[in-house]
Amino acid sequence: MKHIDCQNYIYLDCEKGMCALSKTIVPIDGNGSEACSRFVRAPKCSCCVHFSNPDSHNLGTCSGFEKPDWVYGSCGAETCEHFKMNK
Repeated sequence: MKHIDCQNYIYLDCEKGMCALSKTIVPIDGNGSEACSRFVRAPKCSCCVHFSNPDSHNLGTCSGFEKPDWVYGSCGAETCEHFKMNK
């Protein structure tokens, strides 16, 4: 897992973010982007039970609503009324 997948990650721009706990700058990808010991999985479409069939770009299908539709797995699902975390 990467720090960007943690609920404590705060986006700053397209290259980096900040850990809300340690207040340190964390790159989105590459060296230093690995999750720390305080990692808590963020609610994103890719970890929802309704997300399926992702392609090489992590574009998959959401079947949590009346009509299935495509969605990127990296989308935040904090406010989705049908989000249900995979175990």
